[in-house]
Amino acid sequence: MINPVRRLLVLLFLALASVLVIAEPADCAGCHAVEVREWRQSQHAGAMAPAGPDTVSGDFTGATYGDNEIRARFSREDGAYVISATEAGNTQEWTVRYTFGVYPLQQYLIGIGDGRLQAFNIAWDSRGASEGGQRWFRLDEPGQNHPGDAMHWTGIYQNWNNQCADCHSTGLERNYDVQSDTYDTTWDHVAVSCLACHETAAEHAEARRQDKAHSAGVDLAAMGAWLVSEGNRPPRHRGDSSSDAQVPTCGRCHSLRTSLADTKGGQVHDQFSLSRLELPLYYSDGRVREEVFVLGSFEQSKMFQAGVVCSDCHNPHSGKLKAEGNAVCAQCHNAGDFDTQEHHHHPEGSEGAECVNCHMPESTFMKIDDRREHSFMVPRPDVSRDSGSPDVCFACHTDRDRQWSVNTVDDWFPELNEKATWHHIQQQDMADLVGYVTDAGKPALRRATLMEQRGEALARNRLTVVENLLHSDHAVMRESAYRVLRHGAKDQVRALAQAGIEDPALAVRIAAFETLVRLGQALDSSAWENAREEYEHFLDVQSDLPSGLVLKARYLLATDRVYRAEQVLAKALEKDRGYVPAAIQLTDILRSGDRNREAIRLINATLEASPDEARLIHLRGLINLKLKDYPAALESLKKAAELEPGQWLFGYRYAVALYQLGEKEKARDVTGALLDRFPDNRRIRALMSHL
Repeated sequence: MINPVRRLLVLLFLALASVLVIAEPADCAGCHAVEVREWRQSQHAGAMAPAGPDTVSGDFTGATYGDNEIRARFSREDGAYVISATEAGNTQEWTVRYTFGVYPLQQYLIGIGDGRLQAFNIAWDSRGASEGGQRWFRLDEPGQNHPGDAMHWTGIYQNWNNQCADCHSTGLERNYDVQSDTYDTTWDHVAVSCLACHETAAEHAEARRQDKAHSAGVDLAAMGAWLVSEGNRPPRHRGDSSSDAQVPTCGRCHSLRTSLADTKGGQVHDQFSLSRLELPLYYSDGRVREEVFVLGSFEQSKMFQAGVVCSDCHNPHSGKLKAEGNAVCAQCHNAGDFDTQEHHHHPEGSEGAECVNCHMPESTFMKIDDRREHSFMVPRPDVSRDSGSPDVCFACHTDRDRQWSVNTVDDWFPELNEKATWHHIQQQDMADLVGYVTDAGKPALRRATLMEQRGEALARNRLTVVENLLHSDHAVMRESAYRVLRHGAKDQVRALAQAGIEDPALAVRIAAFETLVRLGQALDSSAWENAREEYEHFLDVQSDLPSGLVLKARYLLATDRVYRAEQVLAKALEKDRGYVPAAIQLTDILRSGDRNREAIRLINATLEASPDEARLIHLRGLINLKLKDYPAALESLKKAAELEPGQWLFGYRYAVALYQLGEKEKARDVTGALLDRFPDNRRIRALMSHL
């Protein structure tokens, strides 16, 4: 029997903990009624919710969806929302646990066991009927994903716990258990509420009740005012600077990033590592290609460089724009200079006269979700042509071609052709590259990306440049600099990388630790032990994904645990049998053990799920050369070169194999074609002279 006094103390403790740990929006409404009212109308408030009459938008009155692969019926049974799905001859009934999102579409989360919630691939189009909405539609394409595939709605890449949860809920901990491969995910609030941004709002609310003062979290305010531009003078900020914390706080969800710790919050460039501006995520001109959200674009912009923050344009509680149409931009950019036909060359009131249609073009994701870019680039049809990115002119002028848009913009703004763009900068020689990455006036994310793109050359030939960048004010620069160090000589790098494991940003500490491990270095210090624990926790956090398991395997290999690494990579391929990085890493292990035929079988199995993967086909060709299966080797090397004509090494090795096997004429033809594409490549020129 529980001691009554002890029971009372426990109840008092629980009551106090409930006040201090959780702050509901209702607790905030007493002092912040306007903000809470705006929030209740926002998509943040409906980011996720228990399925119920007030939250479900879709038609669950017996409505159906069907194609040649899946049939689904949506109904109500005893108050529950039920999906009956028939796929691959198998029918199952699922109870909807939660709604996911509000507009322009709403998905539904289903529990499939082991703590996993999955996003069903038939979604509800929330738009009005006149816009084509109020219907069920399929997010993937028929024939794309089948039961058992990693991209199927029951697969790992449609899993709520690891793909979506920490941005759609507040105070979330994934609680993934590596050994059992299960989740015990928890949250403070089911949707995105006050605590998502104001992390100590609970303590703040309690302090106010006691007539005391306590911050609601880091300062997120937009301060001062922007003075409107005049002629050639750009907008200027006047007064106190806006909070440095606002953009990374918003950005931790509005970005494509890697979680480095299973915590209830954090910021980009600290607890989250922001994806760099690399293919296939971005086009080479910096435009969005895949679903990377907003921050990667915004950090490229002149606005971000100038100190503009999210709430200069958006109401942070409702999420809505602070003005309509061009008036948003005219807060800073003089309408008399820019909202004119002389500037935009389109009729007043037309779509072409809207600032966003030229400077914030839309990309469509999830079939119906149109999202605007936030890099605010000046349209350059010539660069779009060279980089393969969408030409903004074609959003309206569908009957025109590339040359028309190039000529038109060149006629309007001939001075644009004199300005180098991000596309051009990435093709510069080493001297110009060093000038860019060391220029503090350029976007830090671009400089970090460029540093990693040319990391090997920088570490070997310009190590002092990298050393100086280790002390950058930007964590994203320091993180990339420590990654680049792994290409340097061990005796030079050890002392430089050692400082990184004590950096204030977790992303930087992890990069520094990983570099030291890759170089076979280990330190005898408390800082090293702390960094090791952080890194191994990061690996555990990511171990529910194949990409995380590949990282773990590399860590094991660096510490000579080859057998364990092989097991981890096999597990990665169980999760996604077509995951190429895991197959390549495991193939290397098999080859090093002279298990070449086993490596061939592994490659073939991976190619069944990921056909036309040139890297794997090329690797198969090299292994077949070693096995002296020359016809198979040439077939694979040829196919890889054809699949990736921009990868000169594939074509070069194919030509060398042809020559070594006595097919000199064909080798000369292949090498000649390579020289046409890569006229300055010394190895290709040397091969041609030998032929």
